[in-house]
Amino acid sequence: MPGLSIFGIPGLPEITAGTDLADAIRAAAQEASSPLASGDILVITSKIVSKAEGRVVELSKVPVSPFARQYAEKWEKEPAIVELVLQESRRVVC
Repeated sequence: MPGLSIFGIPGLPEITAGTDLADAIRAAAQEASSPLASGDILVITSKIVSKAEGRVVELSKVPVSPFARQYAEKWEKEPAIVELVLQESRRVVC
């Protein structure tokens, strides 16, 4: 049975909206002399997936609802981030 190796893939380009993640990762692995093989397991951060999907916002431009502002103040969080989380949520359970 082969051993376990955990490593990052160096040389990934800056991920922007529209980046083909599979192709970028495959090319970077190949360039780093670590080509991917059948059975390999990849762990990919949600951050680069969001960037590739173009889901990047400027916090200063997020309109914050009164509820988000109140929640953020109570829990000492950034109001714009709370607003974005609320926009992606189905419901709030308190």
